[in-house]
Amino acid sequence: MRMIALGSVAVLLAAAPGGRTPGPAASYLFGGRIIAADSGSLDGVHVIATDERGTYEALIDSSGTFVGAFPTQPSSRVTLRVFSDSATPRYHTSVVSLGSGGPGEAARIVLLPRRWRIRGGPFDGRDVPIDPTRATTRFGDGPGYWRLSRHSARGVSWVADSFPIRVAFRHAPVDPFISPNDSVRFWDLAMSFERLLGRKLFRPASFEEVDAGADGIFVAVNKRMAAAGKTYITYDATGRIYEALLTVSQNAYLGESRVAMHELLHAIGFGHTGGWPSIMGPNAAGVELPTAEDVAYAQLFYAITRIQRDRDAPFGIAESAR
Repeated sequence: MRMIALGSVAVLLAAAPGGRTPGPAASYLFGGRIIAADSGSLDGVHVIATDERGTYEALIDSSGTFVGAFPTQPSSRVTLRVFSDSATPRYHTSVVSLGSGGPGEAARIVLLPRRWRIRGGPFDGRDVPIDPTRATTRFGDGPGYWRLSRHSARGVSWVADSFPIRVAFRHAPVDPFISPNDSVRFWDLAMSFERLLGRKLFRPASFEEVDAGADGIFVAVNKRMAAAGKTYITYDATGRIYEALLTVSQNAYLGESRVAMHELLHAIGFGHTGGWPSIMGPNAAGVELPTAEDVAYAQLFYAITRIQRDRDAPFGIAESAR
């Protein structure tokens, strides 16, 4: 076997039939790393590259490292296709466009499972079918449930170090008074929200701490607002959320699950959806709490975005929703 480096990836190419190792074609390599969002096995997963002349399959090892070679330098657009050969594939096919002239560096791709088993909370253990197209489909003028950065197509989310996220009531001169009873009702609901999503999400913070620039969520009442609730988030080019403003039009909504949990999902990065029964749906009459689908898609999204940041793996969400 022969060691060949591609960018930051070093891989072993197996000998060709008859004991020959790849020759000049090894100069035109493509390769990278596949990471399963559910940490599952990559058995049966294939990677092929396509240009105007044909398709070329890569070798892939159990860690997800893959490498292949073109016979000559590509002169047209190169596309990577990652797929399962099983009759019942575990992962969605991912199609990555690498542009013309061949890949310049290793491609790191997050594979999205077709089903997600919920971890923790009242839905613990439930398997939910996953459709990335439904999750990313825009809703009206807004983003889909999975919000993608316009700059990088990575998922928009809080980073792991921000959890539990600071939450403070805003005390601007124009803000109505938020009573201790309002606070108790809001935090009771926030803790119920955490139990549903199966993880610790929030911690109380002071207005001064968040106002001074710490990552966090402000909660406020705006009685001039026509809608029951509205939330704004601020994120950078990488998709990292560092600030959110959750507003409701009445103090009573701070403890009303339909409004407050809807806005809390916005505050941690999620948009509206018509893809499944959802508290974020266009007609959520009778849906007072996040559904199993809301929870599954939220848990998977955070698993994906953490891999994207920790492994510098930009491809996965948009590429699986084509």
